[in-house]
Amino acid sequence: MRTASTAAPVTMHGMTDAPCAFLHLLETDTTWREPGAFRWRADAADQLDLLLVAMTDDTQRQRAESLLEAMSAADDALFRELRAAIIAGEGKAALAPWLDVGEPVGAHYDALDVLLAGVLAIDEPVLDDPRPPADMVFYQPTPARHIVDAVRRTALSPADHLLDLGSGLGHVPLLARILSGAAVSGLDREPAYVDSARNAATALGLPEVAFACGDARDADYSRANVFYLFTPFIGPVLRDVVARLEAEAQKRPVQIVALGPCTRTFARQPWLQTKDAHPEATDRVVLFTPR
Repeated sequence: MRTASTAAPVTMHGMTDAPCAFLHLLETDTTWREPGAFRWRADAADQLDLLLVAMTDDTQRQRAESLLEAMSAADDALFRELRAAIIAGEGKAALAPWLDVGEPVGAHYDALDVLLAGVLAIDEPVLDDPRPPADMVFYQPTPARHIVDAVRRTALSPADHLLDLGSGLGHVPLLARILSGAAVSGLDREPAYVDSARNAATALGLPEVAFACGDARDADYSRANVFYLFTPFIGPVLRDVVARLEAEAQKRPVQIVALGPCTRTFARQPWLQTKDAHPEATDRVVLFTPR
């Protein structure tokens, strides 16, 4: 398995008036062509895209487009390699070079999300009516760095069962399984999302990752001891789910991992506690346990 490149990223600094020099640099420096040089390649591709916006010389445009095609091919080779490792049960080790996320904050996406999208290869369906029902929110996947952070901070292991309430296309259960070996499941109200998540799990050789379609207020929580919520609902629905979680916490030790505005609701529950310095933070994962 190739490792991630540690080379300094390609930069346009000092070249903004000489795109030809930047193109020549990329054409002669082969380091970015290694599949493992993903972050470096992603940075260079972003800069090429910016150059193309203002590029008027046809020859330069062709050179830039050719480079972007080569970068896409290198990315595809890396994605195939990582998918093969996951299918072989070696996904955690294969992804390790990209998992140093520090203490992530923010709702934005970054290069790790691009990598994860290419590796998981989840088909996103077009919904007939994308508007969510009352007290539900529009779907957006959890930024990958927060998934990595959640797995690390919960010390998720094969002894655990993680239930993602509002799992969408399945990014959290899939990556959590790959990184921890824990039992994982996802629940979502949208059948098309559940179908896509199931198909991705099958293609990655992860048939034990379970996805169900249903209402979080009526779901079976009995097998899980770690619950994840990226603010999938608000109002009365969130209130009812919090009550369900409180009832489960009276039966066994649980961990609740929250991200986004719903964190404030959990932070104000008298039956919960957290060691996080900012219990109501909405831009990073907060971990709660019963008092």
